[in-house]
Amino acid sequence: MIKYETDLYLPVQHFFSELGYKVDAEVRDCDIVATKEDTVVICELKRGFTIELVYQLVNRKKMTPYVYAVIPRPKNMRSSTFRKKLDVLRALECGLLVVLNSTKRVDVILEPKGKDTSVKQEYRKGIVKEVNVRKMALNLGGQTRRKIVTAHKESLIAALCYIEKYGTIKTRECKDNIKAVLQRNHYDFFVRVQKGVYTANEKGRNFLKEKDYKDVVEFYRKEAELCLK
Repeated sequence: MIKYETDLYLPVQHFFSELGYKVDAEVRDCDIVATKEDTVVICELKRGFTIELVYQLVNRKKMTPYVYAVIPRPKNMRSSTFRKKLDVLRALECGLLVVLNSTKRVDVILEPKGKDTSVKQEYRKGIVKEVNVRKMALNLGGQTRRKIVTAHKESLIAALCYIEKYGTIKTRECKDNIKAVLQRNHYDFFVRVQKGVYTANEKGRNFLKEKDYKDVVEFYRKEAELCLK
């Protein structure tokens, strides 16, 4: 039984993984982003076909031509109401995936259309950058209550774990994403010891104790060297 939007995530994740895609959830407000080589696919999960879903699809088409709506399989797919919804999707040049309640099988009802020329490249680049930085798949598409682990937050935790282990971190030895969080210091977690060398303050050290990011912290405590080039 599909009760929540997150119940749609795992079947769709499996569907695209089987096709050779790397699948990430909650990327730049998109429920699911699947990437393979130069192809970016976005899926928006909803328990029903709503006007909110339509708004989301319109916005996602600015990022990639390959956009799918994902809903539970309707009881009557031959009804005039459902056909009208398909007409809306065709007009938007979006695809449709339906997930069966019983088996969680994913069926392709409609394929997306469109060309890359209609895509705003800065939006697309932002998504690709976020996906490439992430090392862990911790989010569930469609989640609203649990804190989202963004690429920025993951890089932040990685830097803090490295400092916890070694005391300081040098920007010239770091990957670009780690260097960026140190220099911007958006959450005021870092202190510059000298030019290009940073440590963590008490606020930063305490952040590693937050339960919401426990899995990420445990990962980077073991893999702190991933911060380095």
